[in-house]
Amino acid sequence: MDIQLLRIDDRLIHGQVVVGWVKVLEIKRLVVVNDAVAKNPMQRTLMEIAVPSGLGVSFYTVEEAAKACALNAGSGERALLLFSNPSDVKGYVEKGGPATSVNVGGMHFSEGRNQVCRIVCVTPEDVVAFKDLRRRGLPLEVRAVPGDAPQKLEQFIPEIEHL
Repeated sequence: MDIQLLRIDDRLIHGQVVVGWVKVLEIKRLVVVNDAVAKNPMQRTLMEIAVPSGLGVSFYTVEEAAKACALNAGSGERALLLFSNPSDVKGYVEKGGPATSVNVGGMHFSEGRNQVCRIVCVTPEDVVAFKDLRRRGLPLEVRAVPGDAPQKLEQFIPEIEHL
């Protein structure tokens, strides 16, 4: 796989991904990296329905994704990896999954989350995971759709800036 974007979006597969990112980045495969979804045939089927014909989709646990992406790096198939939270990204990277940056595209409000900007709400666990990703040198970019100007996550969560 030739990873074009590693994205955190708690909705995983939806219109912004399929219409926006896939087209702009010329993606040939969506890779959903989520332990629960990978183990749930019903959730996988529902997500597959949202994927247009001709676009491949794979579902992996965090560990499976790290192995598959490391093994298939540079295969030429343009892929977009979708994670629902930063802890899964952290686990993927810890297990050897290739990553050069992280796009934070949508972490919606729910109980226990604090809103840090229009499209990102975080738990204390999320902040810890983001700190770890920054320590590893990964840029963290907030951007919902390709046409948005990228913003550094550090401007919204200053404690992850200087690590």
